[in-house]
Amino acid sequence: MDWRRVAQGIIGSLLLAALAAACGGDDADPTPTTTATVADTSSTPTVAAQPTATPDPEAEVLAAYERYWDVYAEALRNRDDSRLDEVMTGPRLDRALAEIQDLSNQDYAVALVVNSRPVVVAIQDDEAMLMDAYENQSYRIDPETKAPLQPTPAPGPTLRDRVTLQRVGGAWKVVETVRQVSQ
Repeated sequence: MDWRRVAQGIIGSLLLAALAAACGGDDADPTPTTTATVADTSSTPTVAAQPTATPDPEAEVLAAYERYWDVYAEALRNRDDSRLDEVMTGPRLDRALAEIQDLSNQDYAVALVVNSRPVVVAIQDDEAMLMDAYENQSYRIDPETKAPLQPTPAPGPTLRDRVTLQRVGGAWKVVETVRQVSQ
């Protein structure tokens, strides 16, 4: 049975019944209607204020963290650190810059492949903390052709990182990541 069609049929029937109730019937005592007309004497158009959405801090932090992964992956793939400061600061930026420098000295780049599942733990003022459990299937690639230099690895163990983000100049940036060790 297609439940979607059944639900659509029920909703359609209810709407028809509501429409019939609202429009139907002969009132014994009809109520007169009045129409007011106001002349427009102003020459400037009036623009209605548009509602603005209140930013959701959790959504902002998660979007910034997703962007962090995108920019970091691009940096590893191209061995180019020029955009890392858009998404990182502090100790995390220092480590990433060193990683890119190390890759530049090697005969390979990295294709970053992660399945990230971040959860925001806390947001207070300009600092946020999240926990991320992810599988890392990254592999080495040729820096010019981007062809894999090794087979794509199977998913390994789930890695768990505590990630601290800081709002800098209006943008959330990763300031530190700490690997959680399972016991």
